[in-house]
Amino acid sequence: MRIMTRSITTAAAIYGFAVPAAHAQAAAAHPSFAGTWTMDAAKSTSSGTLPSAASWVMFQHGDTLIADRSVTSEEMGEVKSHVVVGLDGKAWKNTVNLPGIGEIETSTVATWDKAALVMVAGGNIQGTDFVQTDRWTLSADGKTLTSVRTVTVEGNEVQSTTSVMVRKS
Repeated sequence: MRIMTRSITTAAAIYGFAVPAAHAQAAAAHPSFAGTWTMDAAKSTSSGTLPSAASWVMFQHGDTLIADRSVTSEEMGEVKSHVVVGLDGKAWKNTVNLPGIGEIETSTVATWDKAALVMVAGGNIQGTDFVQTDRWTLSADGKTLTSVRTVTVEGNEVQSTTSVMVRKS
């Protein structure tokens, strides 16, 4: 169980950067997360694995967000992903290939809590179910995206991460 939990927390940390933030359905009350972002490692924290570097390029098309991401960690090296999520109230499925683990299929539902985007993704890594919850907020000036993530395995929280991303464009 301990080795499996470590594999899941590492994979979820990397995959977590592969799960995109969604954008408002053209509603002015919701912030836009579209743009190019890089992780500020000095301001980011984790109770588990924190990547050494991450960059996200996100595009908004109507109620669909497309994210192309690159995440680098000591354990997995560089992992690139292309993920699509929408705000249509339905689960969106994506598959990411993680080195040493293989393909992971997740099902993600994104909802809004006022100006915060909340995404709940579920999946299975090597026979063990996990749930990852992300809460995304944007600073008032739109230059900083903060993601607070929790990962649970078999109902137990195994990781909590705060990722601070800085808008480059």
